[in-house]
Amino acid sequence: MVVSILGHSRISSFLRRTKLWRQFSQFSELYAALPHYFEEDFWNQCLEECIQWEKSKDPNWKLLNFYDPEYPKNLKEIFDPPMVFACLGNLQVLQSQLVAIVGTRKSSPVSLSATRKLVELLSVNKELAVVSGMALGIDREAFLSALEFGLPVIGVLGTTLGMEYPPGNRDLYKRIKEDANQLLITEFLLKTEPAKWTFPKRNRVISGLADKVYIMESGRKSGTISTAYSAMEQNREIFVFDHPKQFDNEGGRLLLRQGAQRLFGETKIPKEKPESQGKEISYEEWRNKRTIPSGMRRDGGWNLDFTL
Repeated sequence: MVVSILGHSRISSFLRRTKLWRQFSQFSELYAALPHYFEEDFWNQCLEECIQWEKSKDPNWKLLNFYDPEYPKNLKEIFDPPMVFACLGNLQVLQSQLVAIVGTRKSSPVSLSATRKLVELLSVNKELAVVSGMALGIDREAFLSALEFGLPVIGVLGTTLGMEYPPGNRDLYKRIKEDANQLLITEFLLKTEPAKWTFPKRNRVISGLADKVYIMESGRKSGTISTAYSAMEQNREIFVFDHPKQFDNEGGRLLLRQGAQRLFGETKIPKEKPESQGKEISYEEWRNKRTIPSGMRRDGGWNLDFTL
């Protein structure tokens, strides 16, 4: 049987439209039924493309279909679960308690610091694993922090498994691929370029895998909001980090107004005490005050008292 046929774009589109997969309890049953729904030449062409792909794929890639015992239970419950994944790494991570941490690529320093602090607090539970999308910004910080604090990660891709996108995360891809305890997954098997339509599909998987979704910073129109709305449809718990020093969290504040939970309590930023006019200060005092705003460390982090 050619498992990758479930990932062929024409076949997977048919399955999403008809929900035919719901009528079967095993892959072998669905596989035997599928040819009857297509013209013979078309089916054979799709089948041949998938056979060639399976022959040429990296031998370390594993295929996980909807009917496999290892397929994540949470993901089976969503409206349109992927029929098959290409996976690289430790499939056992899928059985962990999963939390999704997502946010904008153009993240502010305070959101990056909050992401790291969140992962540090979550790392007390060694049964957890962190799910995100391998993007720059919040996604990257979530994974770097998880690796630092000893939590496994699941990177959900909006491209094929052989593509390291975006290029700015090649070092992170390298670390994940070299660590046998981590996992990369994608529902895009045959050649698929990064596109606007691939990332919303990826986002529903990120939220679908998780019990809880943490939104660290989001504009009103963003992929992060796409993940949040998928989480709402999937009845997931949503937590939002909001802070006055964020660049753009309009989307996060919208979610809070719609009933999402606030991640951290209200944070107070210490205010600068106004200098007395005419007071003479040394050059070193002036340079320090000019380069480091109140509350900000030299590494760009914020000395805030975070509590869940």
